Amino acid sequence: MNFQDITHVFRTSSLLYDISKLERDNNYSLQGHVLSELDSEITFSIVPENQLIQTLKKLVTDVIILTDETNDPVGIIDYSKAHGSFETFQLERKQTEETILEYQKIFEYIEDEIFVTDQNGYVLRLNPTAEKVCGFKACDIIGKNVKDIEITSSCSITMRALEEKKKVNMVQDFVRTGKRLLTTAIPVFNESGEIVRIISTSKDVAEINRIKEELDKKTNELERKSEELEFLREEIFGRVNFVCNCKEMKYIKKTIKKIAPLDLTVLIQGESGVGKEVVTKSIHYLSDRRDQPFIKINCGLIPENLIEAELFGYEAGAFTGASKYGKIGKIELAKGGTLFLDEIGEMPLSLQVKLLEFLQDRYICRVGGTKVIEIDTRVIAATNRDLKEMVERGLFRQDLFYRLNLIPIVIPALRDRKEDIPELVEFFVKKFNSKYKMNKKLAPETMKALYYYDWPGNVRELEHVMERVIVTNDTDIITLEHINIIFGVKPQNYRIICNQLMPLKTAKREIEEQLVRAAYEMYHSTYKAAEALEIDQSTVVKILKKYNIRSNKI
Repeated sequence: MNFQDITHVFRTSSLLYDISKLERDNNYSLQGHVLSELDSEITFSIVPENQLIQTLKKLVTDVIILTDETNDPVGIIDYSKAHGSFETFQLERKQTEETILEYQKIFEYIEDEIFVTDQNGYVLRLNPTAEKVCGFKACDIIGKNVKDIEITSSCSITMRALEEKKKVNMVQDFVRTGKRLLTTAIPVFNESGEIVRIISTSKDVAEINRIKEELDKKTNELERKSEELEFLREEIFGRVNFVCNCKEMKYIKKTIKKIAPLDLTVLIQGESGVGKEVVTKSIHYLSDRRDQPFIKINCGLIPENLIEAELFGYEAGAFTGASKYGKIGKIELAKGGTLFLDEIGEMPLSLQVKLLEFLQDRYICRVGGTKVIEIDTRVIAATNRDLKEMVERGLFRQDLFYRLNLIPIVIPALRDRKEDIPELVEFFVKKFNSKYKMNKKLAPETMKALYYYDWPGNVRELEHVMERVIVTNDTDIITLEHINIIFGVKPQNYRIICNQLMPLKTAKREIEEQLVRAAYEMYHSTYKAAEALEIDQSTVVKILKKYNIRSNKI
C-alpha cells in the first residue's frame, strides 16, 4: 500500500493522518486531526473503487479509502458528515417514489379522461379513461404530436389552448369511438409565464344531458312540492278565515309563513274584531305543532282570584272549594302545542311575575304543589290595548312586555284597509251560503254601501252582518235596503246632483271616470266592475286605458 499517496490526498483535503494500526479485516483505528482542531480518534473503511456506490448505504464510518484492483489506495473520502446526509437522501427518495406512485395510481384510476401534452403539442401521457375515449393505446401515441393524430373530427383543442394561451371549452366528436364529449383544455405556465403543459379533460355530453334531465326533474318535483305546500298553506289560511287584499295584511301573511315553523313568542296587537285569533290559528296550523293542542285563555274573562289556578292548575285541597282531584291548568294542557293568551293586557300584575318565570324557564308548579313540571309549548299573546303605554303607567311589567314582544304583529283596523272589504264580503257570502244551504247574492249598490261603511267592530262586525242578512233576507238578492235596515239607516235617494253648470260632454266624462275608478278600486277586477256598472267588460278596459286608471292593489 502506498501510504504517501494517502497522505497527499489528506493534505489536499486539509487533513493530516497517521496510521497507527492495520487489521486484516480492513478496519483501521486512525489517529488524526483536522487543522486547527484537536486530535481525535476516528474510523475508516477500505472500499474497492468499483464497489463504492453499492457499498455506501451499508457503511457507518468517518473515512473511506478507495483501492484499485491490486488493493492499492487510489483516493480517500471524508464521509464523517456525508453518511448522515446520504441516509436523509435515501429516505426522501423513498418518500418521493411513494408519492409519485400514489399520483400515478390516481392518474390511472380517475374516471375523468386526462390527456397531457407538452408546450409543442407532443403527447406525454394519458390515463386509461382517455384511451377508451380517443380509441388509442398510450403506447401508440405517446411522443407523437396531436396534429399528426386524427383523434377528433374537429380542430385540436390542445392546439387551440396553445394558440389562445387560455382555458378552452368545446364539444368534440371522437372519430374512433363515436363519443361526443365536452372537452376542456387548460394551459399550465411556468414562473416565466411560458406554457409547459396542456392538460385536457372531458365529460360525456350524454351523461351531462342525463344529469341535467335528472336535475330538471328534481327541480320540477321541488317546484311541484312547493306549489303543493303553498296550496296547503292557502287552504289553512282559508280554513281559519284569513282573507286579505291590502299590502299591510299581505305583509302580515308573509310574516306568518316565515315565523310559523319557528318556536318564537309572538305578540299580536290590534282593535277588537280585527282578527287576532285568526292570525294566531294561522301560525299554529302552519307550524310543526299543528297536530298538538291549541289552548286559548282569555285573561280578561277570568276573575283575578281564579286566573292563576286556571293558568297553572292546582293540587287537591290547594284552596277552599278546590276539586279533591286537583286540576290541570291551561299551560299544562297546551304541552306540545300552542298557548294563546288573549287580552294579555288584562292580566293582573301579581300574576305577571309568575308568567314571566314560565316564559324564561319553561316549567311550572301547580298551585299548592311543589313538583316542577317542564312544559314545551309555544306562547302567542294578543291584546287590544297599548302595552307600551301600560308599561309607562306601571300597569304592565316592562320585562314581561319585552319577553312577549319578540315577534310583534300589528293588525290594522278594517276601516284602514278597505281593499279587503269586497274579498271579505265574498268570502262570508260563500261561507254562509254553504253553511245554511242558500244561494244569496249581493246587488252592486249593496257592495258599495258595505265598502264605505266605517266598521267600528272590524271584521267580526262584518262577519255578523253578512250572516244576519243572508239568514233573514227572503229574496236571493241582497239589496241596499236590506243593509240599511241592519245598519239602522233610512233609505236614501242616490241621485247625482250637479252643483254647477258645465258642458254635458264634460259632465259625462267626469261621471264616467269617477264611476269606473270607484268600481275598479272596489273590486280590482274588470269583470266585477263591469257587472256592478252594468256595462261590458271590454268597455271597462277601454275606460281604464282612456283615463290611465290603475288599481291600488299590491
